[in-house]
Amino acid sequence: MKTFAITLMVASFAAALPACDVTRSVVQAASSEPARAAPSRVTVTVQQLIDSGHRLELPAGSEVLWADAHFDRVWFPSSVNAPHVERTGLGYRAVFTTPGTYRGAFTIVGGHRSDDVYPLVVVVTDR
Repeated sequence: MKTFAITLMVASFAAALPACDVTRSVVQAASSEPARAAPSRVTVTVQQLIDSGHRLELPAGSEVLWADAHFDRVWFPSSVNAPHVERTGLGYRAVFTTPGTYRGAFTIVGGHRSDDVYPLVVVVTDR
């Protein structure tokens, strides 16, 4: 946000003084900064997960929020690279930092038996 505001101020200043080469180089330097990918958040409902065949594909660094009151539990078997799933006020959440395929499971309530366990596959790709 600060970079955008500074770029906008410098660009306005550069338009007012078109002959000033120093100002132009500052504007070019500010606008040529590489874009940093912000972590993405994927929000999933039970219906979306069922419609996708219980499979999610997302880039590394993404956060998944299973945000539906019908999710009873979401988990992945313990391992070195397994994401940590935590329950929040919005639902279950996990951050997937490392590319790979993660196999987990989920249960749902409401219209289903509580002992029905469904498979879950999360494929994490390089950014």
